[in-house]
Amino acid sequence: MAPYFNIIQSLCRACFSSDLDVITHQIERLISAYRADGNIDEAKALEKMLNNAKNKEVLHSSVITFSSCLQGETLTPKTIIPVDKETSAPILDVIYVDELPSTEPIFDTFIKEAVDSVILEWSNYDKLIKMNATPSRSCLIYGLPGTGKTHLAKWIAKQLGLPIVLAKLDGIVSSFLGTSSRNIGNLFAFANRYKCILLLDEFDAIAKLRNDPQEVGEVKRIVNTLLQCLDSRDEIGFTIGVTNHEQLLDPAIWRRFDVQIEIPKPSPSIIPLLLKNFITPLKYNEAEISFLSWCIQDCSGADIQKLSNWLKRMSIIDEYKNECLYHLMQRYTLLNTGRISDKVKEIITKAPDDIYASLKASSPELKQKDIAEIFNMTPSSFCKMIQKNNKE
Repeated sequence: MAPYFNIIQSLCRACFSSDLDVITHQIERLISAYRADGNIDEAKALEKMLNNAKNKEVLHSSVITFSSCLQGETLTPKTIIPVDKETSAPILDVIYVDELPSTEPIFDTFIKEAVDSVILEWSNYDKLIKMNATPSRSCLIYGLPGTGKTHLAKWIAKQLGLPIVLAKLDGIVSSFLGTSSRNIGNLFAFANRYKCILLLDEFDAIAKLRNDPQEVGEVKRIVNTLLQCLDSRDEIGFTIGVTNHEQLLDPAIWRRFDVQIEIPKPSPSIIPLLLKNFITPLKYNEAEISFLSWCIQDCSGADIQKLSNWLKRMSIIDEYKNECLYHLMQRYTLLNTGRISDKVKEIITKAPDDIYASLKASSPELKQKDIAEIFNMTPSSFCKMIQKNNKE
């Protein structure tokens, strides 16, 4: 009999019966068996998956609590959406729970902990109420474009099990005097009526500084209306604001948000994880992932996703699918000069040994034989080239 077949057999039965307690028990048995045989890496990998699953199960329990805490009607596809009276354009979109992303965004640990803490507050709603406190009612997510802010907002809504009421700025902001303020009032009135999360994307467009000399009096009226609406919603629902230009926000707007989370560009430790996630089903070894991570350093998550999609396209085009990764990235750099850093652009067009030196500086664990594959060279030829250039 194959090793651990009895455990795997029991695990399969548990999966088919959807018995989570039995599934957990069988996985723990498998982890113990791997450890006993000295397969520590495999045991740690399974243990990490199990712990992540347990954490998600804890967070998932907040869904029922959160939904039951909010008063209001339930949104359905038949719900009538308010429109701008002048143009008849909808002032909002509704994104239902089954349309929200179930994939957790990949961020550094400190960001993940900040987000988890917001969700966990709602799982302890009853305890907070007894202390005459309430969970955070609003969250401002800000940072550079393409860092995953809107995806994060939608994922939070998914965890809380609530639909999103998404403000449509093209419908809210009107050229007619007083109409924009009226639309903002109608938006909040709608969100306050239903159990939902109000998402104000591109928030800076309606929450600008009131003392900006370039703006007319209408902006002041809009911001004042927005402040009043945020105050009125503070005891009713949950509001998320998202902006790429936090410096444009009126200071009074900042004070209205209980939580303020900055999303930076991916750190060097996160870039490989994003690449592996986006690049599926393509498979690259660790040396190739390190090379791609070096090429895409200082880029946003959206830039990493675009690179991954481009590599997928190249993998099915006959003229390029057998091309080495080095030449592919040279081509990508020429096509995406605005996405690649000046440092990488300067080196990527040079000889392989220059790139090798830069790669070694960022990833000392890389070996010559691994990097040789990137340049479509044999390990011996690559080694000779490095030795020759070192002597020179």
